Amino acid sequence: MPLITFLPSGKRVEVEKGRTILSAAQDVGEGIRSLCGGKGSCGKCRVAVRKGEVQVISEEAHEKFIKDEGYYLACQTAVVGDVEVFIPPESRLEKQQILKEFFVEERDFNPAVRVEHYTDAFLPEILSEKGYRLSITPEVEEGELTLVIRNGNVIDVLPGKAEVYGLAIDVGTTTIVAALVDLTDGRILNIASDYNGQIIYGEEVLSRVEFARSRRDGIMILQKAVVDSINRLVENLLEGYASPDRIYDVVAAGNTLMTHFLIGKDVEYLFSSSDVKLNRKGYEYRGIELGLRVNDKAGFYALPSVGRFIGGDIVGDIIASKIVDSATISLMVDLGTNGEIVIGSEGWAMATSVASGPAFEGYEIKHGSRAVEGAIDHVKIEGDEVVYSVVGNTKPRSICGSGLIDLLAELFKNGIVDVQGTLKRDHPRVILTEDGAEFVVAEADESATGKPITFTEKDIETLIKSKAAVCAGIAVLVKKAGLSMKDIDDFYIAGAFGYYIDFDNAVTIGLFPEMRARVHQIGNGSLAGAYMVLTSRRKRELADTIAAMFAYFDLATDADFVDEYRAAISLPGKAELFPEIYAKYV
Repeated sequence: MPLITFLPSGKRVEVEKGRTILSAAQDVGEGIRSLCGGKGSCGKCRVAVRKGEVQVISEEAHEKFIKDEGYYLACQTAVVGDVEVFIPPESRLEKQQILKEFFVEERDFNPAVRVEHYTDAFLPEILSEKGYRLSITPEVEEGELTLVIRNGNVIDVLPGKAEVYGLAIDVGTTTIVAALVDLTDGRILNIASDYNGQIIYGEEVLSRVEFARSRRDGIMILQKAVVDSINRLVENLLEGYASPDRIYDVVAAGNTLMTHFLIGKDVEYLFSSSDVKLNRKGYEYRGIELGLRVNDKAGFYALPSVGRFIGGDIVGDIIASKIVDSATISLMVDLGTNGEIVIGSEGWAMATSVASGPAFEGYEIKHGSRAVEGAIDHVKIEGDEVVYSVVGNTKPRSICGSGLIDLLAELFKNGIVDVQGTLKRDHPRVILTEDGAEFVVAEADESATGKPITFTEKDIETLIKSKAAVCAGIAVLVKKAGLSMKDIDDFYIAGAFGYYIDFDNAVTIGLFPEMRARVHQIGNGSLAGAYMVLTSRRKRELADTIAAMFAYFDLATDADFVDEYRAAISLPGKAELFPEIYAKYV
């Protein structure tokens, strides 16, 4: 069988003749970017074949994305004999800027798994006095003891003053963040993060859905990938503390599909009807049933999903922001490939989701990327000069979402792009290519690739469409609540992307309407929600209550949404939503 060697990692794998380079990379866990999951439609898996014979599967995809000799699309190139494949930096799954920060305004420490410590005790007396039930055969019954209790059951008895931990997890499509929590007092002891191991099967969630639906063992493969990722984080979290058997409770929050993949639940029913109904209850298992490296008595709870596009991560956001606990009117947006939007107040909540597309994560953008090392993350235009910062303080090789918003806003404020997204042809940094006009952000000698980093009119069009979907979704949901933008008291922006963007620039391009509300960038609300549910039985009950109370609006065929979207396809968008921006720049 042909042997593939991947560089610069040096990983090797034998494969059957005719296998694609991408599928071989997946076998050995080699990280090659693949937004489309191997369909040849995104062009992100460009690799160089240094030695050996390969065969192009799709000439159309090859001609569309490949300009340099010796380069191929990994997903559309079959192995014929032994080959040596170099993965260039722009195609690698590089270290990403991962948001670990989360904020908890209210602490209500009363966890589902409680810990009680006794200095000089006799276990039968404790059980009799407290009315506890014993669900194990204890190894020790007297002296200094630590009891681990769930729902009145003593699930473990440990000698001495033992450490007992819980785990709060945000299961994102791209990354996973986990917090190690002391169950005696709720202290956060450690936080660790890494890529979601499923990413090698497609960076975009629907690519993974297709993978799961196309293979009999697809769900099992994806479930093992995410559990393996969590178990690696457990090792990192516990280094210097204890062994995994001291973790007695796990709470996870993720979008609906990520939750299904984590618990190994088939997703077919989510796509069999346009009117999918979920039971809106949290998912409960034993941790070891899922393959988690935790105590064999540890429980597992995943925050409930509301619908196909509103999952436990949004329920976590709401718990963290206290939208349904407050008398004020609050609006919340969690931005990703889908934009989830919630409006609510004490006792009620309405939600929708919009397909904003992956542009804000740098996809479908010529030099776009996630917030990896080498990505331009903030931009300022001063005269003819572009001043920027780069993740990792290195030479730039791409532009991530926060940088794209800054860049479009700066171009608009400086009159280099008009309301329709057309670049000013006589500007010294605007060049004309066979693909159209492009704005040069970084010259070739400034970049890590040795080629200029540019921002094209097609990129601008893509961003305008993405921001238009979000703004239209906000406008329609506010209208359905019988409110106007001036009625919004608090505006919450959740998630990594929302944490790093410049809010004023986001309003300038029309991503968010102008409003008088107090703005809160709450960071990783999904992780905050998971932590609060881990440490409070009341919050765990609240999670199910919140999921049950939601009114969800599907905007796919909504006439108001179509009208609002059309009005938003410009900079900044509908005039009545941006009076100050229009007065200043239009």
